[in-house]
Amino acid sequence: MKEQQRKPAVSAVSPVIRRRVANTKARVCEVAARKFNEESYAAVSVDAIVEAAGIARSSFYRFFRDKDDLLQQIIDPVFNLAVTELGRISADQPESIVDGIAESYLQVWAKHRDGLVLSMKIGATLFPLVQKSHDKYVAAILVLMERLHEVRMLRHDDPRMAARLLALTTVPVLQVCERHPQFRNVFRSTLRGLLLKW
Repeated sequence: MKEQQRKPAVSAVSPVIRRRVANTKARVCEVAARKFNEESYAAVSVDAIVEAAGIARSSFYRFFRDKDDLLQQIIDPVFNLAVTELGRISADQPESIVDGIAESYLQVWAKHRDGLVLSMKIGATLFPLVQKSHDKYVAAILVLMERLHEVRMLRHDDPRMAARLLALTTVPVLQVCERHPQFRNVFRSTLRGLLLKW
C-alpha cells in the first residue's frame, strides 16, 4: 500500500496567501498600536483589537500568543529598523551624523509612526518585552554620540545625556513638526540645535 502524501508544508503555501497573511498581521499591528496610543495598553482588549481590525478572534491567536506578544511585535520592528538605519551612518564624517540620525527617525516615522509613539509609552512592567531590541538601539545611538563627543561637537559634552535627550524628545518633536510644510528640514534643524554646539 502506498504511503499517503503529506499536506504541503507552510513554506509551500503560495506567495499570494503568504502576502495576504502578512498584510492581515500588519493591519492588526497597526490597528492595535493606534488603539493603544488612543486609549492605553491596559484599556484595550483583544476583543476590541479584533473588532477594529475586522478579523476573527481565532485569527488573532494564529498570529500572536497573547496581547504581550502583539505589543512586542509592534515595538521590536521599530527599534530594529532604527538600528538598521543607524548602521548606514558613517561615523567617519561627524558633521553628517545628526542628519543621519534625523533621517533614521524619519524612515521609522514613515513606516511605523504609531509604533514609534507607542514605544515612548512602555512602562516598567512591559519594558522587558522589548528590552533586547531597545538595548541594541541605545548601543547604536551611543556609538554615534561618542563620535560626536570625540570631535567636541556635542552641545553638552556628555554622550549619555545626549542619547537620553534624544530618546525623550525626538518623538514629541516629530509630532510637532509633522504638519509643517518643510517637515523634514525643520526636524533635521531641530535635532542639530538640540545636539550640536554649532
